[in-house]
Amino acid sequence: MKITPLGKLIMVLLGLTIIYFGFQNFGADIKKWATGGKESSPTQTATSTDDFGALRNAPSDPGRNAGSNGVTASVLASGGKISRPLVVAINTWAGHAPGIVANGGLDAGSAASLYKKKFSLDVKFVLLEDPAAKLAAFRNGDVDIMWDTVDNWAREASILAEQNQNAKSILMQDWSRGGDGIVSLSSITSIEGLKGKKIACTQFTPSHFLLLYLLSQSGLSPEDRTAVEKNIIFTQDAPAAAAMFKAKQVDAAVTWEPDLSGAVTAREDEAHVLVSTTAATNIIADTLIARQDVIDSAPESVRDFVHGWFEGIEMMRRDPANSYAVVGKALKLDNETVSGMLSGLKLTAFADNAQFYGLTGGRAHYETLFDTAFVIWRKKGLVTRAVNAKDWVDTRFISALAPAYPGEKVEEAKVAAKAPSSQDRAIINKQIDIHFTPGSDDIMPGSFFVLDALGDTMTSFGATYLRVEGNTDSTGSAPANMTLSERRALAVKSYILKNFPNIEASRFQTIGRGSSQPVASNATESGRQLNRRTEIKVVLAQ
Repeated sequence: MKITPLGKLIMVLLGLTIIYFGFQNFGADIKKWATGGKESSPTQTATSTDDFGALRNAPSDPGRNAGSNGVTASVLASGGKISRPLVVAINTWAGHAPGIVANGGLDAGSAASLYKKKFSLDVKFVLLEDPAAKLAAFRNGDVDIMWDTVDNWAREASILAEQNQNAKSILMQDWSRGGDGIVSLSSITSIEGLKGKKIACTQFTPSHFLLLYLLSQSGLSPEDRTAVEKNIIFTQDAPAAAAMFKAKQVDAAVTWEPDLSGAVTAREDEAHVLVSTTAATNIIADTLIARQDVIDSAPESVRDFVHGWFEGIEMMRRDPANSYAVVGKALKLDNETVSGMLSGLKLTAFADNAQFYGLTGGRAHYETLFDTAFVIWRKKGLVTRAVNAKDWVDTRFISALAPAYPGEKVEEAKVAAKAPSSQDRAIINKQIDIHFTPGSDDIMPGSFFVLDALGDTMTSFGATYLRVEGNTDSTGSAPANMTLSERRALAVKSYILKNFPNIEASRFQTIGRGSSQPVASNATESGRQLNRRTEIKVVLAQ
């Protein structure tokens, strides 16, 4: 039988229709079949130091012991209150303690609830451990406010933007101060030591973001950083990464408490915490995100929720034992675990929030973290819709509370350099090329951009100090070289202090080595150039 041209056209259209509906209904199965049962991953490219450029010129750790004066109080529209319980999604993490304490537990309507007694606000906390389930509940309207980290919020904001949905960061919960970190073999003493090692980590999480940042700040070459990234073994979650380290399947793992400490204990003397947010103080911040429709319809309730959260911090200060008991009962944790979790973070009250969101002047560190994370996740092929930090935050609820917290200060322990010791451990080692006018300590303009990058390092590693070591070649007398190297080290310190006024002078240590520690032969000009160097070490303030 001969098929007519019309018949051929009908058969082609029928075939296309079958293919279309096949992909619509069985696309996932077809994709797995075509890839041998494996999901294809997005196109990824290695990160670079420049990807974290937004963190430069950010506030230091943050303005130590600075007050919250200067916040302009906002006025919210009256009458905007919610008539049902406000539903807040959290996970099993003690950073949510202020809200739980203020609410007297997870359930709405508790007789002990400050939210109920002081603000006539019913709050219900729900535990959603799976991030995907949490975001789905938030998008569906089953949750009004959800927990997030700022780096992950940049990813989820992009997802919401794709669906034409909106939400805002309304509160900073805490800084991670030891709660996140890298456990490694004791023989690995710095980030540079991760080269050639197997590292377990959960992809596209705060752990992944922390690792990428630490690599960017290290003294590793771009090629070495790329090689380290390719050597990462991705796990389903952070506890699984710790489990791989405990089982001696990897040399290091990026995880969070209590798995971080547990991994060290499991391998005893052969393991230690290589670096954690105890040192990298301003990288991982938790935040609370509110749906836009809730913000628009019940701004007074959102403000009261934030106010109650700050009151919860004060309640914990007054009665820590009872507070730990309330949190432990709600999260099904013992008091020791709650205490251990809380020791790995800094709960952030009004003054911290005011600085974090830029309400006291200067660039908001919230923006630096959010925008930096977006760059990283886009480079990893995880997000596509561009989002800007300023469009995904609402600071009115913090600023509305300014009259309640006049002059409250950001409380941070001061850090000061100490004399060199055999016990020192430099978690990051950099050798940078700083060019000086021959025979002087005048920094040549071409080196300024290198020095500016050190402001980034000092900003993020708040519980460390910077050791600047100047070195010369052997040309000239030994005493003259020693004096010159000391002056050059001081010139580096002076430049950074002048251009980064929020960084304290006590966090610097300058040492002149003269020509005593060559790394190459002084018999050739190329060797002498290598010896005229400045070494930067980020030392833990233990």
